[in-house]
Amino acid sequence: MFQRDAFRSYFFNVLGGQQSSFNTYASYLKRIDEVITGGLDEFIRSNGPEGVRHWSRDASVGPFETYATQSRSILNSYLGFIEAGGEIAALEPVSDEIPSSTDDETQAIFRIEKEMQSAVRGDLESLEPGLIAIDEGREVTVGTGRIDILARDASGKVVIIELKAGSCPSSALEQVLGYAQAWQDENNEDTRAILIASSFSDRQRAAAKRAIGLVLKTYRFSLAYRPA
Repeated sequence: MFQRDAFRSYFFNVLGGQQSSFNTYASYLKRIDEVITGGLDEFIRSNGPEGVRHWSRDASVGPFETYATQSRSILNSYLGFIEAGGEIAALEPVSDEIPSSTDDETQAIFRIEKEMQSAVRGDLESLEPGLIAIDEGREVTVGTGRIDILARDASGKVVIIELKAGSCPSSALEQVLGYAQAWQDENNEDTRAILIASSFSDRQRAAAKRAIGLVLKTYRFSLAYRPA
């Protein structure tokens, strides 16, 4: 079995997905669940999310047989949900019909990205040794938009850091490269960029290899405990 309803809440409120996309995700997850003895959740409990990711690289059953890349991407989104705590409560009530306006979803993603920004800014050393913020804790504006975090690496080069909650949207590579070029043009200073998201498509990874000075980084949630 897999947690369809709980994942649905995560999909809408955290990943910012829409109903049509969720139907596709649910269909793939159902087919994956059916071909795993004992079900998907039991498989994850037995092998851990990383073990399941490793399994998916060579899987050739169910939807992996003909749509391997898509199946891995969708499975990875579900594993991100599991790593975030599994049965999370909806941030807002979710109905079967998603309104045409996405204001609530946008605000949810905005809150999460702000939390990500604070967490990343507070521990840049773990992202890359020697990395330090040079923006005084504020987003810096350039001609192409607002930079999430402006930093400098151990060699002295400026680093543009862009954060995306959930899977990387298709426009993010263009966005972060636009910020880096704008900073370079406006300040006459060489730059490079780091783009952080929970997952990247094969096409995005391939495109990043052609972009000089761009590094892709994935994140995952971890639990922190405190007295109630």
